[in-house]
Amino acid sequence: MNSFISIIKNKYKNTDGRSKKMYKNTAIMVFIKGFSILISLMSAPIMLHHVNRADYGVLLTLTSIVGWVGMMDIGLGNGLRNKLPEMLAKGDLQGAKKAVTSSYAALTMYVGLLISIFLVSSSYIDWRNVLNSPMSDAEEINGLAAVVFIAFCVQFLLGLIVSILYAYQMPAANSLISFVSQVVTFIALIVQVYIFKVSSVFQIGAVNCLIPPLIMLLATIFLFATKLREVAPTFKMIDFKYVSGILSLGVKFFILQIITIVIFQANSIIITRVVGPEAVVEYNMAFRYISVLTMFFNIMITPIWSATTDAYVRGDFAWIRKTLYLSRKICLIAIVGGILMTIFSKQVYTLWLGKGAIDISYTTTGLVCLYVSFEMLYKVYGTIINGTGKVFAQMVITGFIAICYVPLALLLGKILGLSGVLIANSAVFILNYLWSKVQCSKILNDTAYGFWGK
Repeated sequence: MNSFISIIKNKYKNTDGRSKKMYKNTAIMVFIKGFSILISLMSAPIMLHHVNRADYGVLLTLTSIVGWVGMMDIGLGNGLRNKLPEMLAKGDLQGAKKAVTSSYAALTMYVGLLISIFLVSSSYIDWRNVLNSPMSDAEEINGLAAVVFIAFCVQFLLGLIVSILYAYQMPAANSLISFVSQVVTFIALIVQVYIFKVSSVFQIGAVNCLIPPLIMLLATIFLFATKLREVAPTFKMIDFKYVSGILSLGVKFFILQIITIVIFQANSIIITRVVGPEAVVEYNMAFRYISVLTMFFNIMITPIWSATTDAYVRGDFAWIRKTLYLSRKICLIAIVGGILMTIFSKQVYTLWLGKGAIDISYTTTGLVCLYVSFEMLYKVYGTIINGTGKVFAQMVITGFIAICYVPLALLLGKILGLSGVLIANSAVFILNYLWSKVQCSKILNDTAYGFWGK
């Protein structure tokens, strides 16, 4: 045992600084994420046993719709995530500070515009009909929609700190912020359900949506006062020419975010429309179960993006190839884990959710596992591509795939129900895996010209 530990220590000691930082962050994230997953799993049966299942499905669909907002930052977040490491690698701290400050200023104006548009247009939207809700209280649903939307808008403004932490290769700090949010949200759920006997999914949803932006605000203030003081935003550093520089790349990421919204977030809407809100709960529980696996995979893969940007700027292709090889091995292990999770899913659902709480078929779990497996394979190569900033091909190809996905999911959903939507998901990620593998190979072999090199 001691000799094994010695081998690990020597291997870590002889590793380059970039990899050491990545491994350290990964280890911390695994620890934090383990507890986050536990909290997520504990909250699901509480909701299932204390609120109406159809109402729960409505809440999941609503948060899915409004969650789109959290990804619509016009590309500033991911643009900054790529540009900031370049500035830091060159020692341009003043430029980095201006880029951060200007991004916050631009995003604040954008969020203000979004909230204004929502408040004006929301009164004309029948949320009960949009969500296919069996509830008769339209005012309650509309009120919840407003709370959730505004909370998400504020959260994605404050979420700019996430991109900054990624740029500094500090993803573990992001995991810690998320973990604290989950803990506080879970405590709030316990207090509402068991002390105040709240059974309204809408009241619970409103409280739960307000906690994350509050935690993120406190974390942002703390980080800019300590570890990120050198790039802390100040009014005198606002220079919108930096925003245009960030957006030159960020717009491409923004389009990719829109595409991601269509592929991921549309699931709940399509399912609730063609199958019903209760099917959303079945899908969400199966996805939450399998996502235990993907959460750990994402922990491994997340630090690679910004580390790849640093390596690419410095011309260290050997490091990128080594990291890609490691990512593939981790992905294959994860896929095997997913197959085992599917085989034993019935037993786990009974232990987790309670006997007879909800019937989730092997078919649903297996199809979720299938599309998640190809999603992970796609991320192995997509993360490297994102790190290099050569995302034009990704934007065009995934855009075309997303356009085809919606009618395919609707068609298969009407024919095969929930299984049809999940089959459409699988088809999307199989195609994404194939093209991303091709482009990644071209980038690493320095043959990414034209379409593949933009």
